Formats: sequence, C-alpha cells, structure tokens
Amino acid sequence: MSSKKVTEFHEIINNKQLLEYVRSQKFERPTSIQAKAIPALMNDGHYQLQGKTGSGKTLAYLLPVIAKIKELEAENHAENEGEPKAVILFPTRELAMQVYSIAKDLSHYAKLRIRKVVGGDKGKSLKNVFKSKMDILITTPDRCLRAFNNKELSTANLRYVIFDEADQLLEDSFKATVEEITKKLTKPHMKIYLVSASRPLDFDERVAGFFPGKSFVTIGKGEENVLNHKVDTYNLSVEESDKFIFVNEFIKKQAKKNGLIFVGNKARSKKLAEQLKQEFGSRKVFLLHKDLEAKERTSVVSEFRKSGGVLVVTDIFARGIDIPHLQWVLNFDLPSEADYYLHRTGRVGRAGRSGDVFNFITSRDVDRQKNINKVLGNQGRSDLRISGKMIQLASRSRQKRK
Repeated sequence: MSSKKVTEFHEIINNKQLLEYVRSQKFERPTSIQAKAIPALMNDGHYQLQGKTGSGKTLAYLLPVIAKIKELEAENHAENEGEPKAVILFPTRELAMQVYSIAKDLSHYAKLRIRKVVGGDKGKSLKNVFKSKMDILITTPDRCLRAFNNKELSTANLRYVIFDEADQLLEDSFKATVEEITKKLTKPHMKIYLVSASRPLDFDERVAGFFPGKSFVTIGKGEENVLNHKVDTYNLSVEESDKFIFVNEFIKKQAKKNGLIFVGNKARSKKLAEQLKQEFGSRKVFLLHKDLEAKERTSVVSEFRKSGGVLVVTDIFARGIDIPHLQWVLNFDLPSEADYYLHRTGRVGRAGRSGDVFNFITSRDVDRQKNINKVLGNQGRSDLRISGKMIQLASRSRQKRK
C-alpha cells in the first residue's frame, strides 16, 4: 500500500456490498485506525489492533474479516459449509450484544449469517443456534469453550479468531478458559486478531504465553492508553464520608443530561441507585451490575439506550459500550487501575463527540491519582490529566470548551 493518506473508504475496501453499508451509515471517511487496519488485515498474518476508545476499532476488524469471508465464498471454498469462518470473543455479554447488532446490520448488505451465544443464553434457542448454519459467531469465553467441548462448535472451517478487549481477556480472571480455547486453535490457516484500547506493561509477555510461537504485527502502536481529546476532565474534592451527600448536589447542578456513575462494587452501586431514585423521582435512574440476571441486564441497557437518564454501574460497563446520547461520566469511586479509568472515561467523547468526565477525589485517592497519571501522562495536554482541574462541587461554574 502506498504512503498516500487514505481519505475515502473506497480506497481500502473493494467489496461493493460493504461500501453500500458504509454509505448507508453516512460515514464520511475512515478513522485513523480504520485507515491503517483495514488494508493490513486484508493480508495474512496475526495482528494486534490498538486504538483509543471510541476510535472505530470494531469496524476496523469487521469490515476486512467480512470482505475476506466473501472472497472465500467467491473462490468456492465451501467445504464444511455452514460452520463458522470467524469467532469473535468478548469479556461481557453487553459488549458482545452491541457488536452483534453492528454485525447483523452489516450482514444485511454482505449476505452473511451472524449468530451469537453469550452468557445467559440457554434452552431451545441456544440449541437452535448451533443447529443453524453460520459464518460468524459472536460469543463470550465460557460459552465458546462449552460449545467446543460439547462438539457443538467446530474449528474445521475457522479462519479468524478475534479477541476484542484482548487485554482483559488475557487477564487472570479469564486465563483458564482462554487457555483451553487457544489449545483448539491449531490449524495453520487460522489467524488471530487481538483488539484493545489499553496495553498493560506485561501485555507482550501475556500474548507470548497464550500464543507461543505466533508472531503478531501491531497496528496503531502508540494509540493505546490515550485519553480522548474531546473530553473535559474535572476533579471534585470531597471527603469519603461525604460522597453520598454530595452526589445529590452533583446531579442537581452538574449533570443535567444523560450519564454514567461508576461505583466500586455491587453493594455501593445498589445503595447509590436506591438513593438517587428516592431523591430524583421524576428522573430515570438505572442500575447495572454483574449479578443481575441476563434478561434484566439486557432490559436495563435497552431502556437506558432508549430513554436516557442516569445509569449507576460497576466496571462491567466500562469497556467498549457505545451510547451516543451520553454526555458525562462520574467516577464516584476512582478505579485502582489506570486502564479501567481509561475505559470508563472512554464511554463519552466517542466518534468525534464531546463529553465531560468528573472524578470524586478524596484524600485516600492520592496514590490512585499518581498511578493513573503515570500511565496516562503522555497525553501532551495537562487538562486531560486527572490532576488537571480541581474544583469545589458547590461552586463550579461551567467552562467553555476550547
């Protein structure tokens, strides 16, 4: 590919059906990561795809994978017809279902069969998925491994395995399951894609451990661990004992539109949601944590997408989720890890939109602040650092965006 800057999708996509989809979505031009990744992924090889939150990574791998599957069809590679050519793995059902919706829209143009199997799926509908023909399966690690072990899912025709939010999927919490999955990915024609917005210091060691002997080409190096420049960050100085008091003031004065409140654990999230529902009876307040039933989690996300309001969440909602009407994020409890701060704040300012991030900062958060700034301190703009703007909740006046 030439060094000429890509400004149009037709310069990197030859498939007419996919170009029709792009036009239907009114995407004016590829994002930076799409312009780099799409032509690269049309070639063979294993890839690490890195880009900041909200930069368009999903289409950066979906478009070339679908294009390659359509090429296989055209070449009459129809052996094991009906078995998946691509499997895409996600750490949460919410993220899997979001990408499933995008992939289904794409499939109407590309004429592919997209299926999903995620945590909470069961019974007859689950059996029907594996009985049906599919080109792409969207799933979560536990469900994927169970399907392999039960002989419901075959690797015979599998060409592409994508780990979306790879840094989380390669963490200890998923290690045993993902290791078992990777043991089944032995055929030489299988290509592995690792997609992430954050990159822990030991990420290369993790990758080498999970995929021994495989060499990965990195696309978008330097675009990971980057905060969005269209997000304004404000720190609100409070005492730990006052958080549940000041949050009401915050909602009244600072948070007129739709937003997320990230809380450190399930018990605190439940307490806060109940408090806000009592205090703001006329405003929609939702609660989401991992111990809710799958059906209820789906209902909460769907209703919040539709009506807006305030969604109180734990880190289950920190990664990848895109809700266009979000205006702000409040870190009620500051996360202990910088990558979770990055992902939480990445819920706003996506796809060129602007947004605000607010942090409740207590005297106990000094070390967490330092760690976040150490990891994310390469932004080149002091106002994006978590230590950049310290304000008192009761007296904050709105600052105009630059």
